[in-house]
Amino acid sequence: MLQEPPAAAALHVDMRIPTAAASTDFQPEPPVLLLHGWASTSGYWEALATELLDAGRSVWIVDLPGYHPGDVLPPGFRWTLESAAGSVAAVAARNASPVHIAGHSMGGSVALTLAAAYPELVASVALIGMVPAPPNEDFKSMLESQLRQGFIDGATRAKCMKAWFRALSPEDHRLLSQGFDLPFEVLGPSGLAAMAGVAADVPEKVTAPTLVIAGVGDRLRSLDQAEAFVAASPLRRLVAIPDAGHSVHWEQPRACALALGAFWNESRQPPA
Repeated sequence: MLQEPPAAAALHVDMRIPTAAASTDFQPEPPVLLLHGWASTSGYWEALATELLDAGRSVWIVDLPGYHPGDVLPPGFRWTLESAAGSVAAVAARNASPVHIAGHSMGGSVALTLAAAYPELVASVALIGMVPAPPNEDFKSMLESQLRQGFIDGATRAKCMKAWFRALSPEDHRLLSQGFDLPFEVLGPSGLAAMAGVAADVPEKVTAPTLVIAGVGDRLRSLDQAEAFVAASPLRRLVAIPDAGHSVHWEQPRACALALGAFWNESRQPPA
């Protein structure tokens, strides 16, 4: 087993294995760690997780520090991308070989930070609805005003949900908005970390193959930004998915799963 990183926040992990794992001829692939975004819960991974499990992939759905109900962060824990990445690294180290990391939005920033700091733990990185870029200025100013007042008000919740998701049923809206009910001492610092984004030198330190999955209609990270990021390194690939916005994994889970599977199959093949 790989060496576990230094002490970090203990994270809740929902580990799932495909039904095919019961077969005697099943050949296990590295698990996929799914990292959610800011003010989100692991519930929004369900559709994608089902697709990946059906494709024979083991899935570990990770709740970032403080995001699981009842979580108590260690004394002195400070919510940054680095501390979150260290906490996830301790989870990744449970596997005997490097794992795939897929992060949405802020979770993508954690994934990149992890891959840069702990390359021995990471087989590949997938960024969903995220590339390193300055935050949307309207969203940034809105969130900063909320942080100053010390809580996320109803109007801001509604604006975020509208930016992140398309039309939702009342039940889906209830499910997907639960992240806003977390303690503000988690939402506030993690929101600041999300806005700050990855350190400037992080992307160039990532040596793992990296896939960007972009919703063509994403209003928070544009397709132009995704294309520019991918063009800067031969290790990076882009899949743009139509009829999807920022939460492309929720809106088009099958297309995301197919893109991920093709990327993993390609990236594990030795060069010609």
